[in-house]
Amino acid sequence: MPIPHYFIPTLLCCSVFILSGCNDDNTNSTPIPEESDSVLAVTDDNCDVDNFQLLDFTPWQRENGYWVGEYTLLGADGTPQVSSRWPYRYDNYKGFIHLEVIGNAIKQRNVFLYPPKLAELCDATTEALGNGLCGINGNEKIFSADQKATDCSGNISGPFESFGMTLDTNTTLIGDDTVLYQVRMPDGSIMQNQLTTLPPNDTRVRTAQGFFNGNPTYASYYRERKVTQEEFFQLLTAARVEYNILETDHCGYDNTNQPSQTTCDEHFGLDLSAE
Repeated sequence: MPIPHYFIPTLLCCSVFILSGCNDDNTNSTPIPEESDSVLAVTDDNCDVDNFQLLDFTPWQRENGYWVGEYTLLGADGTPQVSSRWPYRYDNYKGFIHLEVIGNAIKQRNVFLYPPKLAELCDATTEALGNGLCGINGNEKIFSADQKATDCSGNISGPFESFGMTLDTNTTLIGDDTVLYQVRMPDGSIMQNQLTTLPPNDTRVRTAQGFFNGNPTYASYYRERKVTQEEFFQLLTAARVEYNILETDHCGYDNTNQPSQTTCDEHFGLDLSAE
């Protein structure tokens, strides 16, 4: 089933990492080795990919954890994205990303929070999702992605299911501080290029370019910082209050703007009631 053109900005533009969106810090996480012990590539031809340790690589040490960020999504014309199907603001919204590196795999769970649409831009045809009101309540949606090692150089890949299609995602390490994430359509054409820069100060900057049939559809600019698990959920709660997001909408929608059919506890795999 082909992707409708107006859905393209909702696909992965907030993610990932990417893996584009993503990060971790719970008690089940693999301990992060000291950075001085890291290596950038493994050249052993006999490397066992199934038992490979991604945390041997500096970029994955830096990516591993909880992240909070400020995001901006631009449409094809270079102005902040506007969507009739997601009537909230894209000019400056927030992201909360939990990326967990476990052995040869990465598990990414995100939630993105959007402020309410400006009241003066609401009209009789603009309806907020859920029980909220346009111009008063913000909203949020979740994103999930998983990738595994494909070689012994720290590169990873994995399928992503969306709109009835399986998309290929590949992440390539470029030195200690740079990661390239790509998403391709079933015909192999590029859908997203995302560059992540990881300076050694618990921050990261990500920019993504989106395409459909070779034409640009969106661009994004993400500024993020790594935090503790406790701070992550404290800031998430504060952002929900700031954006006036109803509790019934917490983790309520997926990346296609449809009901997520899950709870935040299930999404993050944590007991958030204890936070």
